[in-house]
Amino acid sequence: MKPATHSPVVIYRSVARRLGWFALGWVLYWPLTAHALSDPLTLEEVLAMADQPHPDLELAQARVEGAQADFEQARAGSGVRSYLDLTPQSVRPSSGAESGMVGDSRARLTVSKRLYDFGRSRAMEDSAHSIIEARQLVFFDARQRRRIDIMQRFFDVILADLRYAADNETMASSYVAFDRGRDRHELGQVSDVDLLELETRYQQTLVTRTLSQKLQVSSRSQLALALNRPEELPRELVRPTLSGIERAIPEVQVLYAEARAGNPALLALRRETEATRLTLTAERARRRPVLTAEGEAAWFERQLLSREELRATLNLRIPLYQGGEDSAAIAAGLARLHEQEARLARAELDLRQTVLDLVQEAEARKVEWAAAQTKVSYRDLYLDRSRALYELEVRTDLGDAMTQMTAAQWEAAQAEYNLALTWAKIDALTGQLLTHHLMETKPQEKSQ
Repeated sequence: MKPATHSPVVIYRSVARRLGWFALGWVLYWPLTAHALSDPLTLEEVLAMADQPHPDLELAQARVEGAQADFEQARAGSGVRSYLDLTPQSVRPSSGAESGMVGDSRARLTVSKRLYDFGRSRAMEDSAHSIIEARQLVFFDARQRRRIDIMQRFFDVILADLRYAADNETMASSYVAFDRGRDRHELGQVSDVDLLELETRYQQTLVTRTLSQKLQVSSRSQLALALNRPEELPRELVRPTLSGIERAIPEVQVLYAEARAGNPALLALRRETEATRLTLTAERARRRPVLTAEGEAAWFERQLLSREELRATLNLRIPLYQGGEDSAAIAAGLARLHEQEARLARAELDLRQTVLDLVQEAEARKVEWAAAQTKVSYRDLYLDRSRALYELEVRTDLGDAMTQMTAAQWEAAQAEYNLALTWAKIDALTGQLLTHHLMETKPQEKSQ
């Protein structure tokens, strides 16, 4: 017999609206200027913003600029240097025909250049240039990490919305059960204990739904911070259509070979190690001679036979003893080289483990994603059957079927996004840069 009360679906939807309307309250926290971000916002749009100003990128770029300044300074060491000395003065000669104070002003223009230092200047320049390449690779790695972080934050918002939808439906269903229990309790059909059990279950689902609601705001704040727009919390996001997540998982050894050849962080360490080795070469060259050319043109107010108006000089300075300064510099350089080589070796070991972990993670995520797809298909068919049986008045668990369907959709989205992020990490590991429309490659490396 058809129950006298309203149908569960009508009650369910009414409760979801009545108890869920305040869930939109978090919109009030957003500034009205949030329209600067697209609404709805897509994954392609946020990835296209990845290279916009951000403290992480600005820090990496500042280090590139610092390395370029150091290179210019190293190159200036062997460049032309010129000086102009102006000396206005009056003197009292100790002998001669002059008496009293006489003008003895002078001006000198000196030009000098280091001609040859047996490779020290060249080693310093090459070392500084290697540091520039290392910093450029670190900057590229920062761009990679920015994209992965933005993807993660974007997916977190979508998952927070789906989680809220599932928890909100569960809460509404629990409230319907509790509301019915109160009606039956008034008729003496439900005991006090059973009623309190129904209310407790409802309160627990309300707490869970409230936490999910707060996560919606928190996840949007984290996405806004990742985009360096803390005052512009996005409202609605478009669920992306991800391609390429079904591709074949590479073998560990193959992926490691690609990562070892293309990982920007590892390549940066190699450049730093090469720079340290070149610096050591420069320190060893302290013990070698330095050949310098110097020219001078001078003007004298008082002419004397001992004074020269033009002078050209070649100067060969041969170090004999430097008080141990050269030995200390060489020892310090050698220690830095050993430290850098150890860091490089450690990084290669860590990279091997990272490759293995990512391959295994991709395998697990792929299985998880396939299972989630199957679960969604099952819940979809189950919901259709429950809807048909409800219409035939055979079963009344349509609300529960809808709740299970929403939860399955959240699980499927989570599995899909986890797999997509794993692939993004694998691509970044081999030196590819994810963009909104293509895969870029890292800066060109000079041949080994």
